[in-house]
Amino acid sequence: MRRLAGPAAAGLSPTDLWLLDGIVRHGPLRISDLAAWQGVDKSTATSQVRRLTDRGLVLRRADPSDGRAVLVVASDAGLLLHRDVSRQGAHVLAELMGDWDPADRQDFARLLSRFADELGPGPGVR
Repeated sequence: MRRLAGPAAAGLSPTDLWLLDGIVRHGPLRISDLAAWQGVDKSTATSQVRRLTDRGLVLRRADPSDGRAVLVVASDAGLLLHRDVSRQGAHVLAELMGDWDPADRQDFARLLSRFADELGPGPGVR
C-alpha cells in the first residue's frame, strides 16, 4: 500500500485514500451518501470525513438544496494529494507490468474494469 500510494500519503489509511478518491471522483457528496457507499453508519463516515477535514483534504459546505445537510468536497490540497497518489500508483503499475505482453496488459485492464464495475457505483451514484 505504501508503495502504491507513495510518500505524499504518509499517515493516511487505505480507507482515508478510498474515501478521498470517492469524494474527488463523485463529489460534492452528502455524508449519508458516503456512509451508504461504504456500508457504514453515518457516524462512522462523519469520523472518517473529520480526519480528512482535519488534514485539510476536504471541505464541508452547506447543501444549497437543504440547509440542514452538509456536503463534502475535496480541497485544493485534497485534489493535489489525489493526483500525486494516482500518479504514484500508475508509476508502480507500469513498473510491475513493464515486461508484460501488451495483450496481457489489455486482458488485465479489461478484467480489472469488470471487477470494479461489479463492485457497484461510486458514492452518490444511483
